Amino acid sequence: MRSVFIAPALTLGAALLLVPNTAHASGGATDEKSLVMIVSFIAMVAVAYLLANFVIDKLQRRFLVVSGVEYMLLGVLLGPAIPQVAVVADPSGLMPIIALAAGWVGLLRGMEVNLTAWRARSPGTIRIVLLHQLVPIAMVGGAAYWFFTMSGWVDVPWREGAACAYMIGCCAAADSAEPIDVLADRYVIEGPLAAQLRDAARVGDVLVILAFGLVFSIFHPPPGETSGTDLTWAAEWTGLQLGLGVTLGLFFTPFLGGNETENGRFLAMVGIITFASGAAYFLDLSPLAVNVCLGIVLVNVARTGKLMLSTLERTEKPMLLVLLVLAGMLWQPPPIDLTLYVFAGFLLLRILGKFIASRMAAWGIADQRKDLFKGLLAQGEVTVAMAVSFQVVFDGPLVDVVYTVALASVILFDLTAPRMLRGLLVDAGNIRRERSADEDAPALTRGEV
Repeated sequence: MRSVFIAPALTLGAALLLVPNTAHASGGATDEKSLVMIVSFIAMVAVAYLLANFVIDKLQRRFLVVSGVEYMLLGVLLGPAIPQVAVVADPSGLMPIIALAAGWVGLLRGMEVNLTAWRARSPGTIRIVLLHQLVPIAMVGGAAYWFFTMSGWVDVPWREGAACAYMIGCCAAADSAEPIDVLADRYVIEGPLAAQLRDAARVGDVLVILAFGLVFSIFHPPPGETSGTDLTWAAEWTGLQLGLGVTLGLFFTPFLGGNETENGRFLAMVGIITFASGAAYFLDLSPLAVNVCLGIVLVNVARTGKLMLSTLERTEKPMLLVLLVLAGMLWQPPPIDLTLYVFAGFLLLRILGKFIASRMAAWGIADQRKDLFKGLLAQGEVTVAMAVSFQVVFDGPLVDVVYTVALASVILFDLTAPRMLRGLLVDAGNIRRERSADEDAPALTRGEV
């Protein structure tokens, strides 16, 4: 297990060594100073990782919060937002590791898709998933589109406003199963409700990533033009985006043998994700959507697909650490008044949208709870990965606003969602006692969905 965590650390270090000199010292930094900054970056990430394992995890269990904010704050300190302490003054040089971290999330979600299980999934679960995706996207995205492009409060080009509205709508629809893991570590959870919520969150992750990929197709500018609004052009980019993932999946399948070690499979995944994400970024497409399609093909076609999925799951935590740090490094201070207005509207409409979706999902089903939204409020790493992908590809002052709103909402809901979920499970009779110190927490159906 230890070697699984060493490999991501070495990969991050190697990527950082490729970063060009980005020091902010007067007259440019020497090679020695640049090396010191790189070593300092790695040391800070290592300290944060140790702190999370030995301190934050205990606080997470005690106070029922999803950890991650500490990594974002570390990234803000290391990035250009605070030049007095910045280690990397230009995060654009970190594109290889940004592509790897964002693509890792997409590939993992794609490799969790079992096509047989999807065909056998109950209509009730599909109904929950679709409504909890469509209603928040429509409410938040629609309100944001009006506010950004029609209200007169925001003076930005139509393409920027519409793209930001679509992106923030996708963030509103995203769910996370992480609060279930937090509760399972402290409480004995009985009954099928937690498993249903986890299933809905995992399926929702895949669908919202594919929906998010459309923003890169619809608003992809044709050559020589400033607006990508032509539907034929958008359909071509969508086909290219999905076809790229499927084609790469079929291309890499013959090269995945069955005798690799854990670290060998990890390095193979690094190469595959870096290639796929790099191709997506080169074409201004979504690395998440490309890697989801790639993962679906690999896990359902490749002979070693299940082993690759196991490797991805084992390395998820350190790669998520990298993603959160990079998310903080990419943050730029936006206009405070506009950001507060957008953030307040986002929170209100997202909660209202989830509430309405739960009511609609329970309509006509006697044993279906009407307050399932309490278990689907957390947003998790998929939202962070979407925000990072959007920030890297799109430009403009409004992009910084919606990026800040997305990260702030992830922090807020990660801090509050576990307690909301606990109330739901207690009310449903699925939580009756705390787990004893010597009682191991079971794995709650983590894996294929």
